[in-house]
Amino acid sequence: MNIRHEWENGRLPIINGILYENGVIDWINISYDANFNRSISGVSRKCIDDLISRRELLFSSIGTSYQTNDISNNIRVYCGGGSYGGDGYVVVESNINLKLLWIAFFEESNPFEKIEIIGDRIIVYNNLKEKWTFEINNPVNLSIT
Repeated sequence: MNIRHEWENGRLPIINGILYENGVIDWINISYDANFNRSISGVSRKCIDDLISRRELLFSSIGTSYQTNDISNNIRVYCGGGSYGGDGYVVVESNINLKLLWIAFFEESNPFEKIEIIGDRIIVYNNLKEKWTFEINNPVNLSIT
């Protein structure tokens, strides 16, 4: 599967987690407390090829809301929403060779609308004003506030 081709054609795989360029997925379980605050409740590792072989991989059409270029980290970052109202995504690619580094896609995050890069962290804000913070080099280390 050519994820770059899908990205360039306005589609991303519907996963709940982080997809890396090599096809590995860190599937992230998000739970909610009584006040609907989100938190990470577990991570499991999957492979996109396994989802394809079981015919479990679906795609969402996406629209980009915001993008930024970070020279100090040599990355470009995009965010937006998917074809289902609750989808949100973040795409990080290298400024050097435009290689996709990782994609975060969540079915219930709501669309992401703004990006800030502070040091080694990417902070995206969704339309609920939640702040999702990813480490650039270890995006599975995620916090939601």
